[in-house]
Amino acid sequence: MYPDFVSHVRAQVGAHGDTRSYTYHREVGLDLVEEVLSFREIDRRARATAAWLSQRPEADRPVLLLYLDSIDFLPAFLGCLYAGVVAVPAPLPHDQQSTQRVAGVLDDADIGLVLTTSAYAELLTAWIADNGRAETVSCVSTDADELGDADAWRMPDLDGRTVAFLQYTSGSTSEPKGVMVTHGNLLHNEATISATVGFDDAATGVSWLPHFHDMGLISMLLPLYAGADAAFISPLAFLKRPVRWLELIDRYRAEFTVAPNFAYELVARRATDEQLAGLDLSSLRVALNGAEPIRSRTLDAVIERLGTAGFPPHAFVTGYGMAEVTLLATASRAGEPPVRIDVDAAALERNVAVLTTDGTGVRLVSSGPPRDLDIRIVDPDTGIALPDNRVGEIWVRGASVTAGYWNRPEETAETFGAELAGEGTYLRTGDLGLRHHCHIFVTGRLKDLLIINGRNLYPQDIEEVVRDVHPALAGTAGVALSIDAGRQERLLVIQEVRTALLDGITLAEVTSLIKVAVSRHFEVPAPDVVLVDRRGVHRTTSGKVQRRLMRKSFLENRIHALLHEDIATTVQRLRGAA
Repeated sequence: MYPDFVSHVRAQVGAHGDTRSYTYHREVGLDLVEEVLSFREIDRRARATAAWLSQRPEADRPVLLLYLDSIDFLPAFLGCLYAGVVAVPAPLPHDQQSTQRVAGVLDDADIGLVLTTSAYAELLTAWIADNGRAETVSCVSTDADELGDADAWRMPDLDGRTVAFLQYTSGSTSEPKGVMVTHGNLLHNEATISATVGFDDAATGVSWLPHFHDMGLISMLLPLYAGADAAFISPLAFLKRPVRWLELIDRYRAEFTVAPNFAYELVARRATDEQLAGLDLSSLRVALNGAEPIRSRTLDAVIERLGTAGFPPHAFVTGYGMAEVTLLATASRAGEPPVRIDVDAAALERNVAVLTTDGTGVRLVSSGPPRDLDIRIVDPDTGIALPDNRVGEIWVRGASVTAGYWNRPEETAETFGAELAGEGTYLRTGDLGLRHHCHIFVTGRLKDLLIINGRNLYPQDIEEVVRDVHPALAGTAGVALSIDAGRQERLLVIQEVRTALLDGITLAEVTSLIKVAVSRHFEVPAPDVVLVDRRGVHRTTSGKVQRRLMRKSFLENRIHALLHEDIATTVQRLRGAA
């Protein structure tokens, strides 16, 4: 293994040059237009950017990358690594939430230089000035002309401990923090993924994931690491027409793709018979599913729906990971169906997995065994390791575990320095899970766990039941929260509604259906319900619902796109006092 990621990439460029490429399909009007960059061209642009960065005094601090399209982002990102500069991928600010997020990154990482494209440089420069940073932050476009001389580039002093980039966490449960990913972390995790799924220089990968998200970035770099071809589109192009993802797999005979569970569910629901009739997905060996709870019924729906187009029934690889471990921590075996178990719901509330065979249990999908990492299930209160089939916090140790949080020594010590008696330090993931026959089953987030009437309930389970209540709720976002109403915890559901699909039913009737379904299914008092229009539930840049932010918005009477609500008086008083 090379000591740094740049050396490894340059070796792949030397081996494959113009015979391997990234093919991006940019939206131009209603069409997709191909842009092809060979490994050699990517390397040349990266060296040119790096040579220029080496002359910029602002580059002694992290450099912020704000790009709409990943094909523009990739050479700039590699240019930072080639220069020994810490890269900071972030979403291009386009609304209040993303604008606040990027402004926070500017401050947290002490940014002095922003790289973007000429299409957005003027707007970003004005935004920087509006935020009072015109004197301290420069904005430069990288696409008009080459910034520097590629032949003038010189390899910086890099090793495995050098920080390559900051991956800002999604903020689904807390304020975003900059995770310090080193060259050694990146090399180890890419090697782990390649070995796990059999991705090599004969493969082709397809993706639409955002380049500023950990799954999107690491999967984008995987073809460069392995010496493979890549084809991809933007997230927006995928969301506008999800079948485009499948069309790329067919067109490029791709063996590998990756996405969160919601994307597979979306394709299974939106792909029409006419769209599937002309597709051949039989080349696909690995469809990696991760980054959010994996639903057994989603796997079944995709296999059934896309089977007519040749989707292999054993293509799914289920995985678990997070930015703090670079990306991948566990994964099921390629070519084998993911392991599923049914466990008794009442026992699971007591943090024990008791297997059932009568069809009444909660079905859990394995995220696979650990991949070149030491993973323990630990009691989060005592710090004592738990045996198999007990639910606890997932702790991780190994070469993919990153160097901590940027400029946050106390939080780094708390999260990355957890002591397991007699065995050294581990990363506390904040995720709950259990081990069964070497497989890790993720059950939820520690901070999101709901305690209602003394029972432990997982919000994602409640949210799934709610989405099944009516077709107007299917495929939408919702959150299940607990509200401290003094003498008791009240369950609150905030749910998006597609009003065009109500089909004559009133919002009050939808509310009643939700109350009855949740109460009966979980044997709890009927929840309070708030119905909102589409996009009324806050999400992270990677599409995860932000439960804590939604609770805050509810208590502060700042719910957007409100359609209807049925709230107990005790809870309503809390809103008035917020």
